[in-house]
Amino acid sequence: MLMVRRAFRRGALWVLCACMGWTAVEAAPADDPPGPYDVRVLAGGVALTKKLAAPTPWLSADADWSVSGWVRPSRSITGPALIAGVGDPQGTGRYFVIDGGTLGFAQGAGNVLRSTQTLRADSWTQVAAVAQGARLTLYANGREVASGRVQRTAIAPTLVFGPRQQPAAYTQHFGGDLAGFTVQAGALDAQAIAQLAENAPDPALQRFEDASPGWRLQVKQMAGQLAPQPAATLPRSSAAFSTPVAKPVANAPALQSLDATSWRVGAWQLAAAPELGQATGATLSRRDDTTGNASWRAATVPGTVLTTLVDRGVYPDPDIGLNNMAIPEALSRQDWWYRSSFDLPAAAQGKRLELLFNGINYAGEVWVNGVQVGRTRGAFARGRFDVSTQLKPGRNVIAVRVSPPPHPGIAHEQSMSAGVGENGGMQALDGPTFIASEGWDWIPAVRDRNAGLWQDVQLHASGPLALGDIQVLTARLAPDHQRAELEINVPLRNDTPAAVQGSVQLAFGDVTIQRQVTVPAGGSTLKFTAGDTPQLRLVNPRLWWPNGYGEPALYTLHTSVDVAGARSDAQQLRFGIREVTYELSLFDDDGALRRVLVDLNQARQRGERIVDVRHAAIRPVPGGNAQSLYPGALGSPAVQQLDDSTLAPHLVIRINGVRIAVKGGNWGMDDWRKRVSRERLEPYFRLQRDAHFNVVRNWVGQNTEASFFELADEYGMLVLNDFWQSTQNYNMEPADAALFLDNAAEVIKRFRNHPSIVLWFGRNEGVPAPILNEGLDKLVAELDGTRWYTGSSNEINLQGSGPYNYREPVAYFNKLAQGFSVEVGTPSFSALESFKASVPAVGDQWPISDAWAYHDWHQSGNGDTNSFMRTLTDKLGAPTGLADFERKAQLLNYETHRAIFEGFNAQLWSKNSGRLLWMSHPAWPSNMWQVYSHDYDTHAAYYGVRNAAETLHVQMNLPGYEVVVVNNAATPVRGLRVRAEVYASDGKLLQQREQALDAAAVAVSAPVLQLAPSLKDTNGLGFVRLQLLDRDAVVRSRNFYWVARDAVAMRGLDALAKVPLQLTTQLQQGNEAVLRATVRNPSQQVALNTKLTLVNAQGQRILPAYYSDNYLSLAPGEERVVEVRGPSAATLRNATLQLRGWNAEPSTGVANGSP
Repeated sequence: MLMVRRAFRRGALWVLCACMGWTAVEAAPADDPPGPYDVRVLAGGVALTKKLAAPTPWLSADADWSVSGWVRPSRSITGPALIAGVGDPQGTGRYFVIDGGTLGFAQGAGNVLRSTQTLRADSWTQVAAVAQGARLTLYANGREVASGRVQRTAIAPTLVFGPRQQPAAYTQHFGGDLAGFTVQAGALDAQAIAQLAENAPDPALQRFEDASPGWRLQVKQMAGQLAPQPAATLPRSSAAFSTPVAKPVANAPALQSLDATSWRVGAWQLAAAPELGQATGATLSRRDDTTGNASWRAATVPGTVLTTLVDRGVYPDPDIGLNNMAIPEALSRQDWWYRSSFDLPAAAQGKRLELLFNGINYAGEVWVNGVQVGRTRGAFARGRFDVSTQLKPGRNVIAVRVSPPPHPGIAHEQSMSAGVGENGGMQALDGPTFIASEGWDWIPAVRDRNAGLWQDVQLHASGPLALGDIQVLTARLAPDHQRAELEINVPLRNDTPAAVQGSVQLAFGDVTIQRQVTVPAGGSTLKFTAGDTPQLRLVNPRLWWPNGYGEPALYTLHTSVDVAGARSDAQQLRFGIREVTYELSLFDDDGALRRVLVDLNQARQRGERIVDVRHAAIRPVPGGNAQSLYPGALGSPAVQQLDDSTLAPHLVIRINGVRIAVKGGNWGMDDWRKRVSRERLEPYFRLQRDAHFNVVRNWVGQNTEASFFELADEYGMLVLNDFWQSTQNYNMEPADAALFLDNAAEVIKRFRNHPSIVLWFGRNEGVPAPILNEGLDKLVAELDGTRWYTGSSNEINLQGSGPYNYREPVAYFNKLAQGFSVEVGTPSFSALESFKASVPAVGDQWPISDAWAYHDWHQSGNGDTNSFMRTLTDKLGAPTGLADFERKAQLLNYETHRAIFEGFNAQLWSKNSGRLLWMSHPAWPSNMWQVYSHDYDTHAAYYGVRNAAETLHVQMNLPGYEVVVVNNAATPVRGLRVRAEVYASDGKLLQQREQALDAAAVAVSAPVLQLAPSLKDTNGLGFVRLQLLDRDAVVRSRNFYWVARDAVAMRGLDALAKVPLQLTTQLQQGNEAVLRATVRNPSQQVALNTKLTLVNAQGQRILPAYYSDNYLSLAPGEERVVEVRGPSAATLRNATLQLRGWNAEPSTGVANGSP
């Protein structure tokens, strides 16, 4: 930041603001004129405020004073707008004004001294105002232009340049330069004013302070634990560590065929490098080495070192209790060897052979048959090694030395006394790795830091020509979606010394394409466009849509290249036809903030850059920060100016031209030990889809693997994709920029065809250093070109992060997480059964213990549960034990998580465009930020968000108790009726009302019912049941609220009479086994928060199980049907459905009949 130029000595205190920028709070001596100030104000930016030291007698009501400076508007402006001045701009301040393009001087709202002096754009005008006695004189360029009467009131000691807080009539914001601006005691005479006007400012010599400065660089960082914590603060358990249990070794082949020319390498073994003595890669990979060693263990690949050691029974399961404390940190401070051997397939002989490592964390040294063939570095870089000369017929041996991240840091172990600790530490220096594995406030430190062959290893055979990373682009999509044009780029590698002729074939759907090619030595890229390949003009294409907006349709592209009539290489990939565009607020060339719709794909085709993401181009604006347009970009056809700036400066995502109400959550890490097979991850994605979410954020890139993106595609989840850097001015910045960018390039090329990915974040909560920020922007433009890259996951065209602790539900309607909010969280305690499974020691379960703290029930930090516990006690009564606590926690879970998304709905498109939970997914058995448990169980938080996030939804807004209908679909729904019922605490129906309406597409209705008057009859505690019925009287949405006058009245819930609910079940067959459960409330009392749990004959939960609804609240006489889908009919047959609730008598139902 440039220092302010002034004629007098000045003291300045520099303060770090929450927005991660530095601002100067200055105090001028009371007898010294402040300034003079040279300030640049952006029309779309914010004001610059300078506090004056008290006392300031020359600003008293009876003092004479003079204020003067030079003004140069950056553009033609009619006003009215305040330019600069002293005092309260909305009160009795003294401000220069531009109105009708002419100069004026305001002495409070409605009291303006006007002149005929024009203020021209890009032209300097010297201005002054002098108060002497009762007379106010206004000057321009050294001459008097107007005079009037002074308003004799005291003026606040504050200078404001380009005020944003203006009187209501002032509808524009000044933008331009102010030079030599000062206010001083006494009245300057006409001669002094004329002298001030003699020398206009020289812009080349002025050093303007920006009212809206560019984004600041990082100036401080945190290194995590610098020494082990005191032993007295380590977590302790009432029970011993669990006994390690070895899993059977899978009988996997050394080579598993993937297709005719590709194999997955299996049968890996693992050994700790220190246990192998002086062994080297040359000796460990010798073909004739058939000796065994007790140090070698069957390895789990893909998988980490720790996964193997747990699978082999070396260490207990760290998911359970405090078992992680039984595993040494030394695992992350030594190297490891992997080894496999296989016989070369006949189909591979005579071919060009390549070993492909899809992910080694952190560094790999690869040896084949005694020869080192290459190295990898960074968890997300693929290792591709030509082993054509190393592999031989018969037995071949691969050995891989794996090194963990070089800066593993020192683990902080969460406990009641030690608290939550820092988020990460030294490992952030290592850049492209799993930086959260050092420990965060949602997982403990992973002992191996996820080192290992965490992704699979493949052997690939090809001929003279090989295919590279193919790119499929939706070049154009017609507004009516009836036509689309594709572009396909096919890189071809030719490792021979001469040009090679071949034939390339493409096929997807009913489209087939063939082209003859001549590929020069080294290779080239073959480009297919609709202009030269008419088959790429599609009629009635199947489009990819996010969940809730249509089918996430996918195509499979088969690509092959033949040489001399023989197959040289082949590939297949999936892609989706979809268009993503962005509504953004961006600064134009004149500093005005423009609301625009940006089509980066169109810009790519035109060879244009649109969004300038450099630090200098990011400026503060009302409500946050905004990036800029590149010079001249406003005139590009890829930029459409929008009239509606209601949501400025926040992002709106459009898919296929439709605004998407973005709802979902963050994934900190899919699994803290990187067990990320499709089979393990798919139930989580299904749960997210069934919760009506349409977005997952790949936080800090910790989930960057093929299975994650493939499932996101299939389940219609938009992905906000981070790279591997966290919070600015807190976490360390990566030490090796080149390594970081190399890994980023790999990720972009590898995953750019996934339609789920809609933007790239450079960093979590802050902008990367310029070398990374601009490097990532360049990579995304060159290797992708269709998606927005932005440096920060918050603050810039987005809302700030948080809060993360318990807040009252009403705050999510009128205060918190507005705009496009990428992180907002609240405690989310697991279901009782899930908690007991992860903390099995009875002595650790109650009262709250170190085991709770270790599993993220925090007593400090962002997730401090004190506000949750206080609210639970105040509203529901102090818990008497674990079961009572869990019962009450689930009531708060449901209420707060529903409120987060109903609050989002309430101001959809007026104040809100996106809201993501921190978090939706737990990386391990946590009890903090989540909507389901690590073991797939679903607690009340899940059903709260599932209810609120549904596509067509009826809800009651807070604080006014208005009933509205939300329709997130792209089509309207007509012929609806809202039915509202209000019940007293004893179950008596007090009122029933209905209202007909039609629900517009992608919109929230005006209030259709007002329930506040009805709730006055509840005597402080009551219930509201809402139903939304279609024209066939089918219930399309339902909701149930408990409403209390205050916390004391809410305690009446604990006095509700017990209800003997009736439960019947029926097993149905079909594509999926379904248990149909009917729950009926035969009583005259409300039944609240009733949970169904599916268990097997041994009483163990059946997981995953997918409930169409749960934590049911039933009005008197109400009957509900819940469908439970399980793994198979055999699993569900003779299963038991258990029922418990807030005030329900426990009961059971057997799957093959009635209870």
